[in-house]
Amino acid sequence: MLIFRKVSTSRFLITFSLVGLALTTLSGCVTQGTYDDLLKDHNALIDQNSKLAKSYAEEKGIGRDKAEESERLKQALDNTSQELSATNEQLASIQSKADEDKALYAKLVQELSGELDSNKITIKKLKNGINVSLTEDILFASGSARVRKSGQEVLGKVGKQLEKVPYQIIVSGFTDNLPIKGKLAKRFPTNWDLAAARATNVVRLLEENNVPSEKLIAASYGENQSIASNDTPEGREQNRRIEIRLRPAAVN
Repeated sequence: MLIFRKVSTSRFLITFSLVGLALTTLSGCVTQGTYDDLLKDHNALIDQNSKLAKSYAEEKGIGRDKAEESERLKQALDNTSQELSATNEQLASIQSKADEDKALYAKLVQELSGELDSNKITIKKLKNGINVSLTEDILFASGSARVRKSGQEVLGKVGKQLEKVPYQIIVSGFTDNLPIKGKLAKRFPTNWDLAAARATNVVRLLEENNVPSEKLIAASYGENQSIASNDTPEGREQNRRIEIRLRPAAVN
């Protein structure tokens, strides 16, 4: 089960807890830049391997007076061949995870096509994972952290796709910047508290839909990291949301 803790800075509030999985794993995820660098090294090794093989063949044919140099080249050739094999494995692993991203993205789009058509949900393919953003009105009544029936149905669809995939799942709550007032403020003194409660309840519903708890993280951003202006009702509506970020496991 997840436990919220509040950490504050001048402009940022975030809370998270994780059972059985360190957050350092997240930093190990492979980006497109890492893939490109690895591919560049891989191609350089292919070129080096080819040159060494040619030199070795030439030296081997000269005779015994060049045996020592021939052996040195043979060792260098063996080394580059091993490195080449290792980069092949790394590239294959990265490509496999990229394929997993594409497959999961396609499944989510298909499963949530109705909600996508009504602009209640947006699904974005990122360089490193997938982000599912759900509007407040599909999940919650105004000022409430209780997931309404329509939200339960949507989260059931999402959970169905996440049950067995090797992803870490970060559920983040966001609000607009209007202060919470009246009786509601006794339950949720700040926007941070409301966003935290909403993120926690979404996590619990995903757990109920068989998503393993060790994959889940709940976070609250409150009114921070808005995606639209809070000066208009339309902008504030966009800012009140839940985001489910799917991040693939690290490539060793």
